Amino acid sequence: MAGQKEIDTAIELFKAWSSGDADAPAPFFAEECILRDIVAGEDKVGWPAIREFFAAGLVGSPDLELIPDKFWTADDGVAFTWRMSATVTSDAFGADHKGKRWYSDGMTYLEFDGAGMVTLEVDYHHGGAIMRSLESQ
Repeated sequence: MAGQKEIDTAIELFKAWSSGDADAPAPFFAEECILRDIVAGEDKVGWPAIREFFAAGLVGSPDLELIPDKFWTADDGVAFTWRMSATVTSDAFGADHKGKRWYSDGMTYLEFDGAGMVTLEVDYHHGGAIMRSLESQ
């Protein structure tokens, strides 16, 4: 049964995702890891593919922050809610939103191998939440 150790790993992993360093999450992932981002719609298999996906996202959101909140454990993993946010640095969301901070709430499920390494990360969030958060400001 997953427990506090896996929760602690999830917290540290999300600190790494929030570091602005595309390589920071690497130590948390098993060799044959999978990242399934529901909005992106395609599995990223293996650290090189996950890193490439993450690094591309950091280009537009260099101050990305992911803050975990509530946690639930299962036999092979941990689920938790989070808030993701970043500052708009380009005109991608419209020139009037540049400089604003967007946010999106979501949930992640992590599965672990016997050594405590993440084998699967599944991220659930709504693709329209970012624009809604900007329009509400």
